[in-house]
Amino acid sequence: MPETLPEPFDIVVRRPVGIDCLVCFEGRQFSVPFRFVGQDVEVRGLAGHVQILKDADVIAMHARHTEQLILRDEAHYEGEDTDRVRAPMPLGKMGRGLQLLAASRVQHRSIDIYARLAEVAR
Repeated sequence: MPETLPEPFDIVVRRPVGIDCLVCFEGRQFSVPFRFVGQDVEVRGLAGHVQILKDADVIAMHARHTEQLILRDEAHYEGEDTDRVRAPMPLGKMGRGLQLLAASRVQHRSIDIYARLAEVAR
């Protein structure tokens, strides 16, 4: 018997992992570790979350039925190259600036953020 019993799920599908490390399921996209790019994975819809498995091992979990259409875990884009897949390039100044901008709430954004972002882009 496995160490942990599988959780009950109401749907299971096989999906390919895209070059952007995302898997489509129920109209949303979920990230998986980059080393699985180009491979097929099993996606299970559980009561409160989505489980993504490869060879019966859970490789990613995300919340299910959220308002977000793209659910990403930044850790899925980090690590060393494999013999099959190169690791994604780390974010540069512009990428980190955009990440900060996306994380801040719209009503709290200062015009200074846009000015600093424009300076980085030059």
